[in-house]
Amino acid sequence: MNRNLPYGKLFYFILALLLTLVGTPLMTSTACAQTVLSRTRIGGYSEDITYVNSGALKDQLVFLDGYELYAVPDAKKKSTDPVVRIADLRGIGIGVFPNGLTYVESEGLITINDSSQPAKEFLVDAQGQLRGTRTIKYLNGYVPGHLEGMTYIPTSSPSFPNHIIQATWDSIAGGPSRLEVIRLDGQVVAEIMPNWPAAYQLEAIGDVAFLEPNRLLVTFYDESVWTIDFNGNVITGPQYFPGTIGFEGIVQMKDGRIVGVGYPQNFLFFDSNLNRLPDSDRHDIFGLNLNGPQGVAWNTDTNEHLIVHDVSGLGASGIISAVPTSLNSATQIANPGALGFTVPRKATYLPSEHLIAVVHANAPRAILLFKTDGTLDSQINLTSLGLGAPTSIAFIPSTNQFAVRFNRPVDPAEARRLRILSRTGTLDRTIDMTCTGTQSISGVAFFNPSHPSGGQFIFIATSNRIVVTDFNGNLVREFNAFVKLGLLTPNDLSAITTGTQAGAFAITDGSAGELVVFTLD
Repeated sequence: MNRNLPYGKLFYFILALLLTLVGTPLMTSTACAQTVLSRTRIGGYSEDITYVNSGALKDQLVFLDGYELYAVPDAKKKSTDPVVRIADLRGIGIGVFPNGLTYVESEGLITINDSSQPAKEFLVDAQGQLRGTRTIKYLNGYVPGHLEGMTYIPTSSPSFPNHIIQATWDSIAGGPSRLEVIRLDGQVVAEIMPNWPAAYQLEAIGDVAFLEPNRLLVTFYDESVWTIDFNGNVITGPQYFPGTIGFEGIVQMKDGRIVGVGYPQNFLFFDSNLNRLPDSDRHDIFGLNLNGPQGVAWNTDTNEHLIVHDVSGLGASGIISAVPTSLNSATQIANPGALGFTVPRKATYLPSEHLIAVVHANAPRAILLFKTDGTLDSQINLTSLGLGAPTSIAFIPSTNQFAVRFNRPVDPAEARRLRILSRTGTLDRTIDMTCTGTQSISGVAFFNPSHPSGGQFIFIATSNRIVVTDFNGNLVREFNAFVKLGLLTPNDLSAITTGTQAGAFAITDGSAGELVVFTLD
């Protein structure tokens, strides 16, 4: 795995890929309806950025955050005005959140990519309305494993004028990376394979930008920026900028200044020689500032959502916050990252013990139990089970057990199993969800203990399905998360069992930074 790739970003990519797999359920479910009770943007994670030098968005910085397109109102000078939401892009045909965009001056349109459709680009206008698509024809049968940032080469450039350059990864896990030079009819005319030092040959490029008069800027997730020529020769670099927390995007504006995007929505300014201009920086907050939500649970004692967020590997190490049913505020409860647990994931709650549980995917592979005052109560070691990294969890109050999904690359079938563990972490039984037609389980929750089978599970499956089963894994019903809830990459869910919304469910989408509360009608 690429050593500098943000962990949260990699997880979102793999999840997005799984959720867009085309598959036919092996069983037919009964029809059902869902009602959205509330939804809110609880955080963000900005991706690529572009500079628009003509048209309705002239002199503005336009960037991607989740499924949405935003603009900074006045890029010519420092502005404290809030960013402006241009459009929600879910209606243009994307399958996951986009990672790259660029303004193509000769077309007067913004080009947007989608890693679930690597041979397709989407063209939108200044209002975010779809104006067409472009089919990409790669060289020699190449198929990218993932797409990242993009840049437009202006007509004034002596090299590849009026072309697009797109950063691609050979594998979804990271590098090797390459730069694809794309003609506006979609034909790739050249590949730039920079002659990086050996240590960077397998690294993952974050973005590429045209640098006047005839160079390219390339960023990596280790907070480095490189300058190369169009033959891939390194001119300068790496130039490191510690504390910038990665570079998802970078662009040069008309006045020569350079703007980079750091996690989560930090716009970092430089002069044309990459000298920092911190007085011009912007640090915008989206929603409740719970960025990149990775998990959700329901606190039965306070009737609040518990959100695991900022698990990015980009300097943010995982926090648990409480959100009331009004969805209008957030209070930090615990900080696993500060205790050395850098990759806390999905969450659940133990009502009788008043404990918050999260799974930790890296060493130690464990269930971490926190008191509601934020202190660590205990750990349940899962390494000895030999099942891989724990990635999802639900507590079953009626049996005092945990349902845990593990990831074990040597056994892909593990991804569709729920391991039922005792309170002390011993394996009691296994539920294989293969019969539901899923290739993988993401978030999972237990509910309805009065069901004749002993209860029910609801989980996020592949093909963007939300699946309900009985206590033995038999399919009861299912629905599409995008069609019914407007979510493309949901990653965890919980059952709301107390309070005014008892009987409803909460679901998070990490790439969109959204929390949605819904019912099964």
